[in-house]
This record gives sequence, structure tokens and C-alpha cells, in this order.
Amino acid sequence: MTYARSRLWLGMSAVGTIVLVATVMLATQGHSNLLAVPGGADGREFMLLAGAVGLWATVMIPFDFFGGYLLPKHFERSVPSMPQFVLKWARGVLIQSGLIAVFLWCILQAAQFGGLFAAIITVVMAQMGLIVCQKHVASMVARLRSPDAGPCGFQEQGFVVATSSSDTGFTGSIVGLPGFEKVIVPESWVCNLNAEQLTAEITRRRGAIQTGSRTRGVVLAFAVNTLTFAVCTQLPFAGVLTVSELLSASLYFTLASFVWLLILPRWSREGVFEADRFAVETGVPVELLKETAESIESLHDDESKRSRQLESVFHPIPCVKRRVAELSLRIRSFRGFWNVARMTLFLSWSCGGFLSRAVHCNIGRPELWVMLPAD
Repeated sequence: MTYARSRLWLGMSAVGTIVLVATVMLATQGHSNLLAVPGGADGREFMLLAGAVGLWATVMIPFDFFGGYLLPKHFERSVPSMPQFVLKWARGVLIQSGLIAVFLWCILQAAQFGGLFAAIITVVMAQMGLIVCQKHVASMVARLRSPDAGPCGFQEQGFVVATSSSDTGFTGSIVGLPGFEKVIVPESWVCNLNAEQLTAEITRRRGAIQTGSRTRGVVLAFAVNTLTFAVCTQLPFAGVLTVSELLSASLYFTLASFVWLLILPRWSREGVFEADRFAVETGVPVELLKETAESIESLHDDESKRSRQLESVFHPIPCVKRRVAELSLRIRSFRGFWNVARMTLFLSWSCGGFLSRAVHCNIGRPELWVMLPAD
């Protein structure tokens, strides 16, 4: 079994476990009496929310260990020593769990003050904050940093910034609110791709911005999380006025996120195709685009082709073979939502989404919890 396929099975196991736990908790309502506290007990409310998030982090420990240490070590990929891995993992877990607990507590306080509308506004503002501060949150969670001197001779190009990471699977991203974007490229690309290949990839990301694909992805991610959370608060035993109700809403939201995991990858793939088409129409040769994608893939899962059925369910980033094939279909127009599937997972922190780091691409890899792998 390949490294990529092993990670896929691990991701399916992690997502399945979280979904099963959420279903059992909702069916039994075993947490209701345990989490019942009188209104206004702010300190205790926060501790209960933090404890619930901590329980989720505990359930994720074996999956994180397999995904971040054992699998890379077994397949002879770059992996830190055990003490380094534990320290890096613990830092990421503490910061991510702390932020999720704070977001939930803020929703609860807003709801107790201004009702459901105030709670929804809090979710929207939290997502906006995550978008604005995505690079800084990534730096806190995984110590991602921009080198003082340009890596491998690279110089910042306006809105393009190189960032170093110990995880070779780090792909950078596009960060910031629409109109104020920055393109983050990983140091591994700068040092392993030639100048033409790096320019081709930067052109693709510039295309995702200029075509509006990235903006559409952010807006759709916002809408999916906000509307899903609002609906979940209206389901049996759920709400936003008590800790128990809020956690029930969060568990419903986690189940709904599983459904979105199956739907959104299609729109993400369209965003990849749209960025590829932009690059080609801007003058990047198809062969250069193919070579660049293959070079990048070799740094990550090293799976340049896969079945269409498998890809349609589990992979928001299409394989290199399919990307090249889509470029030949000149009669088909693309209107994508760049990285929407994985952006939705990141932004789900704002309302207690417990699948945000259970997917195959980022289990046990703190560098990929904030900026999930992108094309």
C-alpha cells in the first residue's frame, strides 16, 4: 500500500470515529446533565467547553500519532524525532483547542446577551478574523515563519511571500480577505522548483485571485459554515443558550460537515482547473504546467494518478493526469471555488467543527491544520 493510500485509510478511520462518537453522544444525550450549569456561570462555562474540546483532542491522539509520525517514518519520508514531534504536536493542539474553546465561549456569551442573531454574528466575525489572521494563526500553531533572507535566492514579489516549514507537505495558500490577498509559497518549492516552474505556480495562484475563484471559495465557505451552524442550533436538544445546547449544535455541525466533505471537493476541483486554464491562457506551456505539478506532487503524497471514482469523493485536488486532460477540453468553461472544501474545514474552528484536522491530508501534521494542502 502506498503512502497516499495509507493516509486515505487513516483519514477515513479518523472521520468515521469522530462521526460515530458525535452520533452516539447526540442519540444518548449523555453530556446534557454533565454539562448543565446555571446561566451566568461564565468561568465554569468556559472550563466545560474547554474540557469538551480537550476530550476531542484526546480521541484524536492515536490518529495524530499514526499520521504525523508512524506513517511518514514507515514510508521513509521526512519526519522529526519523537521528542520533536511530541512538542510540535502538543503546541498545535493546545493553541487550536484553545481557540476553538474561546470561539464557542464567545458564541455562548453573545447568545445569552442577544439571542441567536448575536450568536450567528459572532460566528461570522470569528470566521472573518480567521481569514484576516490566517498567516499569524499558522505561525502560532506550527511556528511557520518567513526567513529573514530570501530562501535559495528568492526575493519577495509584492504579494508573494515565501514561508518555511518542516513538513514537506506544506503547500502554502492564499491568505487575507478578498482584495487584500497574499500568496504564500513554501520554501520547499522555492528551493526544489526551477524558476520557470515557480513562476508557473505563482501565475496559477494569481489566476485564482484575478478570476474571482478564490473570492468565491471564501464566500461559499463562509456561507456553508454560517448557515449550517444556524440550522444545527434549531435541531432537537441543540441551541446557543447553554453549554449543553451549544455542544449539541456543534455535534450536529460535525455530522453536517461530514456531508459537506462529500459535496464541496467537486467545486474545489473546478477551481484547480480554472487556475490551470488561466495559466495556460497567460502563456504558461501545458508541458511546463504538467512538470510543475508532478514536481510538487513528488514532495507531497506522490500520487500523480488515481481512479476518477476515488478522486470524486476524497480528493478536492485532482491528480496531475486529470488536470492535463481537462486542459485539452477547450469547449468546457470553468467557474471554480478555489480551495473551498479545505477552507471550510479551517473556518469551521469558529463553530466547533471537530473534523477540521481529521481528514487524510493533515492528520498529525500541525503545519497543515491552518493552511490545509492546496494546489
